[in-house]
Amino acid sequence: MRFGRVEGTVTPILTASEPLLHLIVWLDTGRRIETVRDEVLAPLRPVESFADLEWHADQWTQETIGTTLSEQGWEAIAAGEVPSGDETEDNLVPRSAPYAVRNLSW
Repeated sequence: MRFGRVEGTVTPILTASEPLLHLIVWLDTGRRIETVRDEVLAPLRPVESFADLEWHADQWTQETIGTTLSEQGWEAIAAGEVPSGDETEDNLVPRSAPYAVRNLSW
């Protein structure tokens, strides 16, 4: 059995036509860090605050765990604290909660 941690971030991309978000989701197994998802997506709802960016990061990270990673045998077993929703020195990049995952098929 293997264990890991999954997190994701989003950064806004300014375009003339529509707002877009750059999503990166990674899996840290302790031995290596692997980018699981790296794509530019249209927001699911209006982005009016830093908390909205964190919401998107968290939603898409959960989606990635439930689709891409589950196809590889990973499952979520616990979630950490969701970020505070405040843009501070310690929290400059909108990110998801950290998710503990395990893989039984290793």
